Amino acid sequence: MRKSLLSLLVVATVIATILVAGCTSSTSPTPSPQVVSSNTTSTTATTTSSAVTSVTPSPSASASPTPTATPTATPTATPTATPTASPSVSGGATSIYGTPSFNSNPTVTRDLPASWQFVIVPTGSTGALAFPAGTVTAKIGSLTGQVTPISGGTASVAVSFTSAQTNSLTAGHAYTLTVSFAGYGNYQPSVGTFQITAVQ
Repeated sequence: MRKSLLSLLVVATVIATILVAGCTSSTSPTPSPQVVSSNTTSTTATTTSSAVTSVTPSPSASASPTPTATPTATPTATPTATPTASPSVSGGATSIYGTPSFNSNPTVTRDLPASWQFVIVPTGSTGALAFPAGTVTAKIGSLTGQVTPISGGTASVAVSFTSAQTNSLTAGHAYTLTVSFAGYGNYQPSVGTFQITAVQ
């Protein structure tokens, strides 16, 4: 009986050994954790190094300082000269009239000197202006007469033409005598036109 039990124990031990051996040989060996850990660390380090290299920007050149514009000086305004007022002379519009001697005989005889008198007065007045009359001119067509102030510097003038000038006129023809006043002080310029007839 003891031999039978011993034999069974030996057989069971052999079977158990065979089973354990079979299981060990059929199972694939597990990679060493240290090796896997080492490879993983190496790969991670390489990847990190590559990433850092590709991300790190190259140092850019420092920007040049922007120059500050120097303010220009404000131009000094040149004062405008105030125009000098004209002499204070009462007056305004003016008119030119022929004297009665002219109005009674507005004719000119060819080959003879001709002379008439005119006055420059404020419009609406009958008195001559009290200022020199050197700014008065007289013309018959293209002929320019001589103007002479009279009455001690008042605006009364004598207008005259020479015989050489009247000789160029045509007898029986009507001409326009123009007497012009250029103005003086506050008195305004004026022009008077008069019809004259040339006679032989």
